[in-house]
Amino acid sequence: MINDMKLGIRLLRYGFGIKTNLVLLIVCTAADLLCFALELAGITTPLDGFMLLACVIPVQILFTLNVVDIVLTSPARKKLQTSVPAVMTLCTTLAAYLIVVLKEAVIVLIHPDKTAQSAMRLVFLGVLVAVIMAFTGVLYKSFPALLVMYFSLSGFISFFMMPILRSDFLGEDRGSLVRAARIGVVLILAGGALEYALSVLFYKKPVSKKVLGERLSREL
Repeated sequence: MINDMKLGIRLLRYGFGIKTNLVLLIVCTAADLLCFALELAGITTPLDGFMLLACVIPVQILFTLNVVDIVLTSPARKKLQTSVPAVMTLCTTLAAYLIVVLKEAVIVLIHPDKTAQSAMRLVFLGVLVAVIMAFTGVLYKSFPALLVMYFSLSGFISFFMMPILRSDFLGEDRGSLVRAARIGVVLILAGGALEYALSVLFYKKPVSKKVLGERLSREL
């Protein structure tokens, strides 16, 4: 697992679109900090935490390597399409989720009345990220899978986000935040396991250049 992480980090610099992804990371981090500041000021922002988690997965950069002939004929091909991206996704997502948990803890300390909302937000984000991680196992191999993920997540967010955030299912005490964080971590671990399982199942299928973007398709 550690070796896969090291290999993935070393190979990131050879991927396509590093600068674009860095810009997106900076923009999304800034947006997340703004949402956090608004929460501290007492203004509820449902997107707090979502922007940070949405941009921590560097899998797309790694998968751009899998359209290069030298990589496709390499003995490490299976690793680069299965264990390496799965481990990187899991580690970066867990790290980002921990940051979100700490942010929610700060919000609860300042606004105790938001405890139930913060707990349910952690669960909601855990579900959302777990689904994205699971789809990542097949996402870069199939354009229809991208569409299914997009529409299913759009529907889930549109119809269930506010009801979930308004729920007090886990209680209103501070212990609910701990329970929510544990549930979120379990969901993320399950998402990582599904990502790896699906990537192993579909690794022989060629990477979809359509999913990776028109610009990359033109340059190949």
